[in-house]
Amino acid sequence: MKIDIHCHSTASDGCLSPEELVQRAHNLQVNVLALTDHDTLAGIVPAKQAAEGLQGGVPLSIVSGIELSCRWHSFEIHILGWHFDPEHPQLVNLVAQQTAARRERAAQILKRLDARGVKAEHLQGVWVQQQDPNKLVTRKHIADALLAGGYVKNLDEAFARYLGKGQSAYVQPAWCTIEQAVDAIQAAGGEAGIAHPLAYAMSSKWLKRLVTDFQLAGGHAIEVSSGQQAPQQRAQLAQLANDFELMASAGSDFHSPGRWRELGHNLKLPPQARPVWQHWSEVNGQSI
Repeated sequence: MKIDIHCHSTASDGCLSPEELVQRAHNLQVNVLALTDHDTLAGIVPAKQAAEGLQGGVPLSIVSGIELSCRWHSFEIHILGWHFDPEHPQLVNLVAQQTAARRERAAQILKRLDARGVKAEHLQGVWVQQQDPNKLVTRKHIADALLAGGYVKNLDEAFARYLGKGQSAYVQPAWCTIEQAVDAIQAAGGEAGIAHPLAYAMSSKWLKRLVTDFQLAGGHAIEVSSGQQAPQQRAQLAQLANDFELMASAGSDFHSPGRWRELGHNLKLPPQARPVWQHWSEVNGQSI
């Protein structure tokens, strides 16, 4: 089976709508898909409705998902949640808090850019999106505006000059803790996993400390397989999961069509890994 439980739509910082994302996954013969937008549940219902209308090809099951931004020491850690009740009050309340924090952070970043001389008309589109209750503004959206306005030559420069940690327009986020994220996902009946564990620019000692704290918080899995990683990294993460008696997940972290992060591509788990979806009805042929 092709299983991809980490991807993004226009509900956060992806370029395809939930409906377009589902159609692309179907075209690529993905069997199980979790839409894990950043700090929002808004895309889940449209994705499930789109999947119900698919015709022909392999069946596609949509699993509820989210990627919650968390603060942990000096790091921003992303916790994935899957297979939960998206209407559970504790999770809904936490997402509302995250949404408010994200909107406040975006507003402060935009004001700092204005003070840096970025013209208002170049940020107008982001301000408009900021007012839409169904959309969230991320630093990626602001970086896109800087690129379109000619302030930077590429997105990496936008973060290096303006938006990255320590730069003049950077604003420290007020995210939830890992414990709060895992607790809310569990309360809603789901499983929680650490997203892209090797992407946090930390030493192996700090990574093991992170996984230890995550396990103590009641976490379930770490993301072992992604589309763009060396084989030794996949094996390393599978061993890390086993060392801490955690399950494994796989996801493309898809944001837009491209060569490196395609839906369902190259996501097979190593044989020693225990998949987080091993008891999901969608995977066992009893789609709910």
